[in-house]
Amino acid sequence: MRLLCRSFARIAHIKAEGFLNKIILCLLFCVVFLLSCAIEQQKVVVPVEPKIVPQTDRGLETADKMISVCDSLSKTDISEEEKKVLFEEGEKILNEYFLLTPEEAKEPRLQGAVERFLSISLQYCIKKNEAPEKNEDEESPKDELLNMTTFLSPEELLETLKEVEKAKENITLGIPIPLDNETVLSYVRLYESKLRNWFFASLERGIPYLDEIKAIFKDENVPPELVYLGIVESGFKVNARSRAGALGMWQFMEGTAKKYQLKIDFWEDERLDPVKSARASAKYLNFLFSTFGDWHLSLAAYNCGEGKIIRYKASHPKGDFWSLRKTRFIRKETKEYVPAILAAIIVASKPESFGMKISNSSKEINFASIQLDYQIDLRPLARELNIPLETLIFLNPSLKRILTPPGNFELRVPANCYEKARNYLKEKREQKIDYVIHTVRKGQSIKTIAKKYKVDPSEIRAANIGLPSRLRPRMQLLIIKNGVTHFNQTEVAKQDVKENIIKEENKSKVYVVKKGDTLSKIARKNGTTVEALCKANHITSRTILKIGMELVIPSD
Repeated sequence: MRLLCRSFARIAHIKAEGFLNKIILCLLFCVVFLLSCAIEQQKVVVPVEPKIVPQTDRGLETADKMISVCDSLSKTDISEEEKKVLFEEGEKILNEYFLLTPEEAKEPRLQGAVERFLSISLQYCIKKNEAPEKNEDEESPKDELLNMTTFLSPEELLETLKEVEKAKENITLGIPIPLDNETVLSYVRLYESKLRNWFFASLERGIPYLDEIKAIFKDENVPPELVYLGIVESGFKVNARSRAGALGMWQFMEGTAKKYQLKIDFWEDERLDPVKSARASAKYLNFLFSTFGDWHLSLAAYNCGEGKIIRYKASHPKGDFWSLRKTRFIRKETKEYVPAILAAIIVASKPESFGMKISNSSKEINFASIQLDYQIDLRPLARELNIPLETLIFLNPSLKRILTPPGNFELRVPANCYEKARNYLKEKREQKIDYVIHTVRKGQSIKTIAKKYKVDPSEIRAANIGLPSRLRPRMQLLIIKNGVTHFNQTEVAKQDVKENIIKEENKSKVYVVKKGDTLSKIARKNGTTVEALCKANHITSRTILKIGMELVIPSD
């Protein structure tokens, strides 16, 4: 436009000569004017319509949030508090879902996420409200251990042999062990490598009992190192049960247990007592050795029964275990059982040589025994001694009821509570406990039985240690009519006041055990140690914690 104006100005200054020139000049002016108007018309700004940004799909956005919550809830390492927060967040997202339009709510990913959240919520509610179940017996490790592959290369065998020979220099054994035997060396290698943690844990579990049990074995004329057959039999677990039904640390079947004077009745099962069953185990081993005159064959008989070994010796008078191992007289389990025990003896007798440093913190269980010829309830005794009930149950593992048996019974209490316990029990000697033994009929539940005897269902659970959630017909239950749930409330209340005074005087904090707690976690939370925690509560590091159990946190 500016260029056209300048051109017109120049033309205007041209000297007009004649009429023709004037006409040309006018025409030129009109052309310039029209051209400028056209250019101006082209420069008119046409309004641009705003770009439409598509809205975010709320269905997909809600689905992503719900999936994130479900993924977090599916993790196994989150606490109950974290779960609570996540469920609250999930409920908010669920409310958002109900506010979506029908089209948005039809999003497939969102539908799947909502169904998943509702399923997780339902499972959580069911689990939170289910009845408590029986503490299952630990499965005996022998069933899995003796089926493991133990092959070693020549190099590994030579290396293991050198370790064994070095360890053997500082060990005196009363049982022959062929150090160059490939199977024995293979089990040694297995214990120090693949099964290292399991072997270490088993040995530590047995340490509190070993000194006493070794003395029992020696007393019964059995080599003390044979206590380590408890590693292969049960991993030194008090309540181990095999698939065949053998029970306890020394894995006795009921018939053999009774043969060696272990009591199994309504009130107790002495297979669960590590010390009493150790005596029976030593007696049985002594009998087997007197029968076969060979410790390897005696160990084989401990596993498969003496009948098979007797039949083998009848046809092979000079045969030993290693020749028996090549035959079909015994199963694979027994063929592996003896080498596994011999290897356990080598490693457990000198664990330091195989890189296992055993702690001395739980070397001894300090308890004292009180002879009873009358029944007592463990609960008021625990309250009187100001110790957890679990401590008395731990010290008396053979008990199946909260009452001691009606006849003679050796009650174990913490050593530092002996005098107090003895004085209390003298006072309660004449006290009678009103109870009945109820045989379960078909269709009966704990609730219906409790109603029949006018007691609280929790009283029946408390009286029968390890009671399963479902009752079987002909099962027998102890029903204490004057139990602590509905009766003796005044005495219980007084005891509560007394305990509170004691706790206040000691200026100690009381911690209530929650789901997932362990002694180490509780000690860490409260700035103390497991050892101090155990000492303050008269328990051991192996005491089983139960939800709701109260622990005194030491002030120092």
